[in-house]
Amino acid sequence: IRFICIYPIYINSKKTLAEGRRIPTEKAVENPSCAEIRDVLTAAGLNVYVENKMHPREWNRDVQFRGRVRVQVKQTDGSFCQDKFTSRKDVMFYVAEMIPKLKTRTQKVGGGDPSSQQGEGGKKSKKKKK
Repeated sequence: IRFICIYPIYINSKKTLAEGRRIPTEKAVENPSCAEIRDVLTAAGLNVYVENKMHPREWNRDVQFRGRVRVQVKQTDGSFCQDKFTSRKDVMFYVAEMIPKLKTRTQKVGGGDPSSQQGEGGKKSKKKKK
């Protein structure tokens, strides 16, 4: 079984590409944590586990920056677990899109634009496709 690695650094809007970010800043999330990535992917129904590893370009040794999430994207027979996740990019974009909608995030933001936070109603995994 192939598990892919997702380091929080890949989707961190505070990082540059040289520092390890892998998706465009406008889609990235500010300082995502392993727990958030895990929660989002578990809610999506993927097989996920967290390892206590560091990204080599992460100079910050803090616990919040620690960790790496392994995600199973393919079954043993090579077929995809879920059709919407066929690449690392799919997984990263999905996580980066969902983390801001997590309850832990929506409460903290507060001063954000209130209209965007209504109607979310905690439906985490029901997401309209782009």
